[in-house]
Amino acid sequence: MNVTIMAVVLVTGVALAFSGLDVTRKLLAERVSPLPLMVLLSLGSLPIFLIWAAREGDWSASGAYVLPGVASVLLNIGANLAFLQAVRVSPLSLTIPYLSLTPVFATLLSIPILGERPSWVQLAGIVLVVAGAFWLQAPSGERTSLSSVWKALSQERGSLLMILTALFWSLAAPLDKLAINASSPLFHAVVLTGGLGVLGIAIMGIRSELGELRVERPAYRLVALSIVLTAVGLILNLFALQIVWVGFVETLKRALGATLALVWGRFLFSESLTLNKIVAVTLMGAGVGLILW
Repeated sequence: MNVTIMAVVLVTGVALAFSGLDVTRKLLAERVSPLPLMVLLSLGSLPIFLIWAAREGDWSASGAYVLPGVASVLLNIGANLAFLQAVRVSPLSLTIPYLSLTPVFATLLSIPILGERPSWVQLAGIVLVVAGAFWLQAPSGERTSLSSVWKALSQERGSLLMILTALFWSLAAPLDKLAINASSPLFHAVVLTGGLGVLGIAIMGIRSELGELRVERPAYRLVALSIVLTAVGLILNLFALQIVWVGFVETLKRALGATLALVWGRFLFSESLTLNKIVAVTLMGAGVGLILW
């Protein structure tokens, strides 16, 4: 597939939608705990996919769907909770860029799981992403070393949680592919969003925390906006994948997402914009491009 202007516009729209979602989820995470917030956003977006699937009549699924479908739901629960807690306790500019590690984990995990070995170009991309992750936590004004970076990383709990999020999503990616092959994208979207919501409510019920689903009135608009951004991002992503290859979509989406995290962090949350962050995001974006191209 050739990269057309329409493809660039669509993927840019995907990146803007999900970047906006990062902002609204951070704002909400400051008011609502991760588990009830996950439930609200999941069940809020469920009707969109139910209506869409009903219109398409896309409900088919085989028995091969059950195992990867259920496993994906469980991994996504862990990923969503880790994500929401990460943006709750740490700056956006020190957490979102770590999602660039997702293709790194996916590439490395494919070696033992699928027997697929990365090319030299992909290995170079992995080195760049890891170097960017290293540089992102390099303390300013101090000598940079492995020990200083590890100390800074261990003190930034949100960064560790976002790395865990990237690992969970990289594990879920091949399961999502198996699940879709045994059903359809819309069916899996319904199961995924519904599963997150239902299991989240079950956990809250066991812990006698259902009262936390009641949020303050000012948060209603943020919840509604988050649901809309989720739907817009997923729909645009679907259209983009139909006209351009996956590597281009993921590369541009991750690069813009990490860059916008620096912008939103600086202007919306008064986070510092340092040379270390700029260099780190540049390295990670280039690395993702080499891995996925």
